Amino acid sequence: MYDKSCLIYKYKWEMRREAILKNKLTLDRTNGHEVLHFINGFFKVFKLSSITTFKRIEYLMYNHLPININRREEIISWLLKHWDREFYI
Repeated sequence: MYDKSCLIYKYKWEMRREAILKNKLTLDRTNGHEVLHFINGFFKVFKLSSITTFKRIEYLMYNHLPININRREEIISWLLKHWDREFYI
């Protein structure tokens, strides 16, 4: 499990109870707790472990994930679909 020191971007850090994070269907991409929980959950489901992969997920979510996609299941689908796509700044 990665912690907030591994995140590249700046987030707000409003406290969220773990139970609330597990049951939320949507993701607040501005909240560091939610982003970190989402990425760590993604890692667990897909049996990932690389810090490079962690940073790639955060980069894609922060810079390229369309603003209208905020449901966790839609975010996962989008990440899987766009994982190998090259994005240019």
